[in-house]
Amino acid sequence: MLARVTDAAPAFQPASAAAAAAVEVSALVKRYGEVEALRGIDLTVATGERFALLGPNGAGKTTLFSILATLRAPTSGSARVLGHDVVGERDAVRREMGIVFQEPAIEQRLSGRDNLLMMGLLYGLPTAAARRRADEILGELGLAEAAGRPAKNLSGGQRRKLELARALVTDPKILFLDEATLGLDVDARRGFWTHVRGLAASGRTVFFTTHYMEEAEVADRIALIDAGRIVALDTPRALKARLGGGVIRLQTEDDTLARTWLAERGWAADAGKAELMLVHADPAAVLPELLRHLPVKVRRAEVHEPSLDDVFLKLTGRGFDGENAPAPSGGGWAGGGRNKGGRP
Repeated sequence: MLARVTDAAPAFQPASAAAAAAVEVSALVKRYGEVEALRGIDLTVATGERFALLGPNGAGKTTLFSILATLRAPTSGSARVLGHDVVGERDAVRREMGIVFQEPAIEQRLSGRDNLLMMGLLYGLPTAAARRRADEILGELGLAEAAGRPAKNLSGGQRRKLELARALVTDPKILFLDEATLGLDVDARRGFWTHVRGLAASGRTVFFTTHYMEEAEVADRIALIDAGRIVALDTPRALKARLGGGVIRLQTEDDTLARTWLAERGWAADAGKAELMLVHADPAAVLPELLRHLPVKVRRAEVHEPSLDDVFLKLTGRGFDGENAPAPSGGGWAGGGRNKGGRP
């Protein structure tokens, strides 16, 4: 499904003052033996911002997430969350944050209410206050009717909302969400993010990772990470605008031959998984001409607005599945590929 940008909500406007930073990362490096997972990350996230970290498996996003959430220590560089150093002031960071892990962290045998009560008690709330807080959050997230059932008997969507509820017991200023809706169906994911939007609207900062492109669209800004480096950072709209036009995707009987033919005529055709991607200022207008002249049979042709996956492919030469694209070659096309936008 293609992600769609809407104009329903105003763009986030981060404050310029340094005090407004919820996350500050400088020259961050993380090594595991000879493997350099992070290679000098610089990053600032404003208070109240919804910030997404996107990248394929092995790109370094889980490592960066874990460092910010105080679960791992960097090799060098610095990271601060809400003004606290994630290594030297780890406990202070943990008191201010809530976290939803990719893997379940709730106690499956306890009821939803008891899971939240236990979390409140662990954070030092008096029993009566912990009970009130648990019931309050269960009501806000639509879990009141399921509060007395063991977590193992709840639906997948209810369990993920319970994970979110657990992260909210201490009323955190920042939420860290690591692939929080992985495995949920579309409706359950939509419901989860409806609640997250409400939390962000109340002033909380939300820092999340996700594999779902449509989820990334809820972010105010997105950092694309690859091989341990931030390769782009901007709003979803601005990132997609970098391509400079719309996208044509082609599947042919011989993509290698088609790509060579296109390159000889000025088209830089990026190779995704089992298809070719081209960018043009007016893709619908040029597609019929391409279909007439391509020397191979076209099995499928599609025109659409740029997606974040398209942007990542263009910047790194590979898609989110990690599949590498062949190196591009140039040339001139008598049909006007260069002048018409065939070369992005």
